[in-house]
Amino acid sequence: MADDVELAIKLSMESYKREADERELYQRDIKRAKLHSETLVISSDSGSDNDDEIGNTGSIHTLNASSDSFVVPKLDNAIQFTLFVQACVECSSTRSRIEITNILTNYLRIVRKNDPDALLPSLWLFSSQLGPPYEPNELGVGKLVLNGALKDVAALSPTRLKQLHNRLGDIGDVAFEATRNVISVVKPKPLTVSQVYGTFKDIATQHGPRSVTAKTNLVKKLLVSAKAEQARWLMRALVQNLRIGAVRTTLSHALARAFAVGTPIDLPSAEKIVRRVYARHPNYTTLVKALLDSGLNELEMKVPVQVGTPVQPMLGAITRSLADVQTRLRGQPFTSEAKLDGQRCQLHASLVDSKQKNGWTSPLVRDNTYLYVRLFSRRLEDMTEKYPDVAMSLYEIFKNEPSLSSIVLDAEIAAIDDTDNIRSFQELSNRSRKAVDVDEVKIRVAVFGFDCMLFNGETLLDKPFRERRSIMRTHMPPFKPSSITYAPWDHMPSIDDTGLVEISAFFEKCMTMKAEGIMVKLLDYYEPTDTDDAVKTRRKALPATYEPDKRAESWLKVKKDYLEDVGDSIDLVPIGAWHGMGRKNQFWSPILLGVYDDDEGAVTAVCKCMSGFSDAFYKAIGERYAEGSSNVSKHAFPGVIIGDTSPDVYFQPSEVWECRGADITQSPVYPAAKGRISDKGLSIRFPRFIRVREDKDVEQANTAADLASMYEKQQSG
Repeated sequence: MADDVELAIKLSMESYKREADERELYQRDIKRAKLHSETLVISSDSGSDNDDEIGNTGSIHTLNASSDSFVVPKLDNAIQFTLFVQACVECSSTRSRIEITNILTNYLRIVRKNDPDALLPSLWLFSSQLGPPYEPNELGVGKLVLNGALKDVAALSPTRLKQLHNRLGDIGDVAFEATRNVISVVKPKPLTVSQVYGTFKDIATQHGPRSVTAKTNLVKKLLVSAKAEQARWLMRALVQNLRIGAVRTTLSHALARAFAVGTPIDLPSAEKIVRRVYARHPNYTTLVKALLDSGLNELEMKVPVQVGTPVQPMLGAITRSLADVQTRLRGQPFTSEAKLDGQRCQLHASLVDSKQKNGWTSPLVRDNTYLYVRLFSRRLEDMTEKYPDVAMSLYEIFKNEPSLSSIVLDAEIAAIDDTDNIRSFQELSNRSRKAVDVDEVKIRVAVFGFDCMLFNGETLLDKPFRERRSIMRTHMPPFKPSSITYAPWDHMPSIDDTGLVEISAFFEKCMTMKAEGIMVKLLDYYEPTDTDDAVKTRRKALPATYEPDKRAESWLKVKKDYLEDVGDSIDLVPIGAWHGMGRKNQFWSPILLGVYDDDEGAVTAVCKCMSGFSDAFYKAIGERYAEGSSNVSKHAFPGVIIGDTSPDVYFQPSEVWECRGADITQSPVYPAAKGRISDKGLSIRFPRFIRVREDKDVEQANTAADLASMYEKQQSG
């Protein structure tokens, strides 16, 4: 164990050195790092039945090698929910990403040792999900259910419950106040983590006219066994808004560390493995099973890219001009593709020998096989029902291409008219989202493929783009149907010329197609040589591989507004607001916006926006962010860095807005990209709202690094 302790201390110190900007902060925290990073020695004895309050088991954050007095709260060998609550309380008491990661790491290690079956439920609960976004896992629990359960369990009148809501706002705080003095005639059994998660899954399956009653009764069964802190976090988990800063990156790092400590694998390597595998196969269910079965060493082999599970999409970096493209790609061969104003779609198709439960299964293709199809959005949501005409086209292509057995493609779906001309994204957004009848399609679409991630069971992510594209073009030829039952399929329009004149001409051609701009992509892997200027300037190699969940420099986007303003629209996250004045006194105005900071694992404030909104949109904002709702608070949410601004209310980061501004300036007020250019942050002058990006989640918004890069290009241009 001494070796494990020494390794854990060493690796934690390396993590601090990497993440702390100031030496003084590092020196101040290093002693604490030694304490909470040492190998845990955990008692496997069951804890006391008295779990009304948390904290009687010791701090998860400060456990160390001598902590064999730490008693794990268990019931019949199952981890009690009180330990999960304790982790939430400790995470909510700090804004330090390092501390939150350590708390979650220690919690997961405790669970792994004492109740491995609770590991997966814990991860889904921490992530405020019941499962991956492409599976039907909607809880569907609203105020009617939650208030009904609280009212009955705590014996509250509707008036008293309303008073608590008005005074406290947060549903968790209301539950804490309502239940802390409740006395049960018969002491209920303590809740376990697996029991809570299992009940949540049961709630999600309730549908139909009596579903509200059924859901209310299930919530009541949980609340009867929970009060005070447990009730607080139970309700926050039910509304899927824990607010503890457990973002996806932090959670994946904690999971990696929980399996790395005590093995020869160092923490940074473990984090890289888990992050890489999750980006290729974003499903904790599969990851946890593989980790428990085989550990970190075999994770990449056990959890491959596969049909039916979407890959996190690769993203393009922003560039200010066409001329800048040649400089950034360093004279290497590249291609320019049209960037259509449509919906990004990941197409999964595979021959199977029986009808499948999820997705779409075709009639017989050949040799007693069917075609299994699933389509995924940029946010990894299943949208197969939305595009049955696309699935039908894949069926026709597979019928005529005997070389195909399975494929995963990256593509863009665009609305088209009767002459196959591309229409606007607005028209595409009017298409129904579910249960579209393929024989009654009102808004026709075409599909334009631009990448291939898997072919006939072989992962292509590590192949250069030139090879991936060739496989797609060879085995997925254009398909032009004569019926609306099928969607036209083609390859994304592109040219491989690298001359500025040719690129400019192609850019103009794309504008006539109603494209947003172009995407420029490196065709082959580029490694700087010893004589290369890139080495002298410490430039990194440019991979031509497909990099899931990364905004890579080998993909550059040039949009049609590249000559205007800041050179590109920017995807920002609403994180707060002020009460409007004058005509806008019924609305939130202005809105505080932020960029996502990968290093901080947080959204950092960048500007206020009060331009570009219609009254209808102001009203919609007010409904989505109503005072007293779980996504609005008087205090900043975990994972949000405000700086020196003081909005009237704070929003839970949950959506992405596309905006455009005049230019980017250094700011002593806003913390976005602070330390990347100077000791000041960056801000956007005169931001104007364009649209909500429903196809993006918060972590796909533009980052602090993007903002700093745009500022540097603005200054040099």
